[in-house]
Amino acid sequence: MDYMNQICLPVAAEFDEFRSRYSSLFSCSNPAVDVLLKFLSRRNGKMMRPLLVLLVSKCYCQVPDSVYHLGAAVELLHQGSLIHDDVVDESEKRRGHRSANAAFDNRLAVLLGDYVVSMALQQITATAHVRCVQHISKLIGTLSEGEINQLNALDFDTLSEDVYFDIISKKTAILFSTCTELSAVLSGASGQEIEGFRQFGHVAGLCFQIMDDILDYHSSDETGKPSGNDMKEGKFTLPAIYALNSSGRDWSAHIKAIRSLSATPEQIKEVTDYTVSNGGIDYAVRKMDELKKQAIQGLPAFISTDLRTAFESYLELITNRAK
Repeated sequence: MDYMNQICLPVAAEFDEFRSRYSSLFSCSNPAVDVLLKFLSRRNGKMMRPLLVLLVSKCYCQVPDSVYHLGAAVELLHQGSLIHDDVVDESEKRRGHRSANAAFDNRLAVLLGDYVVSMALQQITATAHVRCVQHISKLIGTLSEGEINQLNALDFDTLSEDVYFDIISKKTAILFSTCTELSAVLSGASGQEIEGFRQFGHVAGLCFQIMDDILDYHSSDETGKPSGNDMKEGKFTLPAIYALNSSGRDWSAHIKAIRSLSATPEQIKEVTDYTVSNGGIDYAVRKMDELKKQAIQGLPAFISTDLRTAFESYLELITNRAK
């Protein structure tokens, strides 16, 4: 099924308008900055977060101008965080292309990330809504906290699902829930409706990250990352956490070696193979299915059939991509 078409159908005109507005942001009278922005503008993805912003607002018929600014703000924050992530992780590719730090250097990449975050703040200020400005200001700190927690977890001797979900809630899910919550606020939703949409966004973000972590067990031309890349960076994600914690074997030496970045390729392969063959991937898929059911149940009852289909397709696209 063409999930992307199902998602875009109810907001086709609004999505075209958004993309036109968003593209116009990537120019600057300063030639040095303009080069960096043009580089970034050529690497736009599917814009899943702005789409979520538009879908929520469309539930209330007319999409206000402020919602377009919100969509731009969250997408810019997403882009800025990816640039900074690539510097921290020393990644050379992003979506199959050279990362900013590889194309330029770490100094310019960090400054570009900062500049893009400042663009996001300008866009959220344009909503003229105090709650949105406050929320986005706090969000920037939460994204950083998630990254800090992930780095701090490298010192842990045990694997914990609770720690994993706390990290991905702050690193990934918070941006999705911000899309749905603030779009509902700007569109005049009631308190109960805002919470329902917020929960949908949160779950969508969790599923997005879990699927990303599943895909790490397969080489990807799109991301440019080989299989097992997370473990090479010292990270244990949901599939491995479940498989190793469910094992009767003592994996402490492997865990310590991987988290200290001293693991051999053989150790990483052994943990990766064990995860795949002992239910780690299947468990992560089941977890996503449970979360999807919760998200759909929380949507307000008044949503039209085409929009409900779009929200369902949104979750299906997230959890079925590149399998």
